[in-house]
Amino acid sequence: MGDEVEAMIQRFPQHAATIRRLETQDPSFRAICDDYTEALRALGYWQTTAASSPQKVAEYRQVVAELEAEALAVLRVRSGA
Repeated sequence: MGDEVEAMIQRFPQHAATIRRLETQDPSFRAICDDYTEALRALGYWQTTAASSPQKVAEYRQVVAELEAEALAVLRVRSGA
C-alpha cells in the first residue's frame, strides 16, 4: 500500500477497509488518493517554505478540502454508508 492510500486512511480511518479495497479495484479512486497526497505535500511546502505565500496556502487548502469531499463521497457510496 502506498503513501497515497495511507494519507487517505489517516484522514478517514473509519473507512480504512473500503479505502484498501478501492485501492485495488478502482483506478479513479487511486487517482484521487494520488492527487490528495500531492496536494498535502504542496500545502506543507507552502506552509513551511521561506517564500511562504498566504495565497498559495489558501489555494492548496481548498484543493485538499475538495479532494477530501470527493473521496468521502466515493467512500460513502462504496461502503453503503
